[in-house]
Amino acid sequence: MQILITGAGEVGSHLAKALSDVNDVTIIDRDKSACARLEGMDVKVIQGNAANAQLLIGAGIKDVDIVVAVTGNDEVNIITCIIANHLGAKKTIARVSNSDYIDKPMKHRRQVGIGLMICPELVMAEKIVTSLYFPSMIECRQMGGGKVELIELEVRKDMPLAGPIGNFAIPEGCALAAVNRSGEILMPRDVETIEPKDRLILICESKSVPNLRRAIHQETAAHKVMIVGGGVVGFYLAKWLERMDFALKMVEIDNKRCQQLAEDLPETLILNGDGTDISLLKSESVGSMDVVFSVTGIDEKNLLCSLLAKQLGAKKIVARVDRSDYIELFEMVGPDIAISPGRVTVEAVLKLLMGGGDIITTGKRWAEILELKAKKDAKILGKRAAEKMPNGAVLGMILRGNQVIVPAPESEVKEGDVVFILALPQALDRTRSLFAI
Repeated sequence: MQILITGAGEVGSHLAKALSDVNDVTIIDRDKSACARLEGMDVKVIQGNAANAQLLIGAGIKDVDIVVAVTGNDEVNIITCIIANHLGAKKTIARVSNSDYIDKPMKHRRQVGIGLMICPELVMAEKIVTSLYFPSMIECRQMGGGKVELIELEVRKDMPLAGPIGNFAIPEGCALAAVNRSGEILMPRDVETIEPKDRLILICESKSVPNLRRAIHQETAAHKVMIVGGGVVGFYLAKWLERMDFALKMVEIDNKRCQQLAEDLPETLILNGDGTDISLLKSESVGSMDVVFSVTGIDEKNLLCSLLAKQLGAKKIVARVDRSDYIELFEMVGPDIAISPGRVTVEAVLKLLMGGGDIITTGKRWAEILELKAKKDAKILGKRAAEKMPNGAVLGMILRGNQVIVPAPESEVKEGDVVFILALPQALDRTRSLFAI
């Protein structure tokens, strides 16, 4: 593939290195020293402004398969993708951090010429929070405006899941969409027994996720969590964790920001203070916390907070570190886990380039999660919608207004419903045709 990357910073350079082995990669950056750091890498380097249409034309934009705009400037990334789309680039991805532009980790903006926006801070927050759903969590993605979640979890010997699939019992509001067995995605009807190490792919109503966690893990006690830093990462962490029966405290140094957080996070105790103030940490019993997240925008503050929380007895500490080359150092001296927004962005973009934002990839096969709306006269309308699914597709969930419906064998799809379907490659066209008019 022909890939154009704009921005030779941490994200751009890591992407170039990972993609250049099997792709033709061009990278643009206006900074001479940033371009110089790419010497020795098998990529074409152009110095200049990536939002300059003439420069993009000179870089061969009309033949480019994918443009990945990851400079440190949101507006430059957005403009670059719009221009690239207009000039013929097949797919565009823009790194965007401003919450005025994006409110979830990844968001399609095809109507303005941007294939996908990706927010490093929200991707990182999502990655952090998935580890707290339950220990067996592999992946979690929100769909349907947050009302529906795709969950992939690994079956362990101590779970009440292994055995004949007829005995498989999951909470109300959850549906088994597929089984990932050793890299092969199997439809539920093709599985007789659920085995340890199988990965189950479920589509769940968001409010049923805590019930799923309680059903498959003996540990059901609410975790005590402290979040230090009420910025974008801290806010979305708290917003997600409020649904999970956790006792939450948040420490934020800015008083005005605290007032806004208190309005937006009704289930979280907001504390105005400095997360490196040992007196505050002691008075708020940081030593009794199951998890402390230190996610301010300052690496040094996150490290100091992590060291203090660890010394005071917190069980698990997760820290944000903006410079990914500090991750190993952080984990040596302070937090149990250090996460870089730049590194998780690289991982997310690479995954997108391998398949797509709604792709489940495995060693042998892949499947796509389709979110389709049933319009008037669509073929899917009528009785027993599950029976209309082609081989290789399974009806996972129906969103009817604000109501989430786990389809029964007799369920029908009505006009206006949003339907979530897991489909293997050979079933994609036939599945989409059911919603054609």
